[in-house]
Amino acid sequence: MSTQQVTDVAQVLQAARERFVLDLHGIHGPPHWHRVRENGLRVAKYSGADPLIVELFAFLHDCCREDDHGDPWHGERAAEFAQSLRGSVIHLDDADFMLLYLAIRNHSRGDTRGHVTVQTCWDADRLDLGRVGARPRAERLCTDFAKRERTIEWAYRRSLKG
Repeated sequence: MSTQQVTDVAQVLQAARERFVLDLHGIHGPPHWHRVRENGLRVAKYSGADPLIVELFAFLHDCCREDDHGDPWHGERAAEFAQSLRGSVIHLDDADFMLLYLAIRNHSRGDTRGHVTVQTCWDADRLDLGRVGARPRAERLCTDFAKRERTIEWAYRRSLKG
C-alpha cells in the first residue's frame, strides 16, 4: 500500500511568511492573502475550481514581492518559489501543479481566459482591490459568480476594512 503525501497548507503559509520581505501588515501581506483565500473559496463553490489550488494561490501569489508598488516580476518569482516547495510541503500532481504555477505567474497580467481554477485564483485576488483604493470591475473578472454585483460589493466592503 502506497502512502500519498498531502499538501500541508499551514506549512505553505509559514514558508510564504518567511519568504515575505515587506511589511507583514501591508497591502500585499498576509491579511491580503487571507482575504484572497476567502474570496477564492467562495468563488470556487460556484465555479467548480479546485479549492486546494485556490488556497495555495492565495498564500503564495504575492509572497515574493520586493516592492508594494512597481514589481513586475513578483509573479514569476512566486511561481518559482512554489516550485521550490514542491515535494516538501506542496504535493500536487503535474497537471494540478501547472495550474497553480500558471495562476501565480500570470496573476497580475490582467488575463481573463484560462482554466476555471486559474480564473478563480485571479478573481480572488482582483476582488480584493479595495485595499488599494480601486473597486473591482466585472469586465476584468473571469467567472460569472465573481462578476455578480453582489459578489463585487461583498468583496469590496471586506477589502476596505483591511
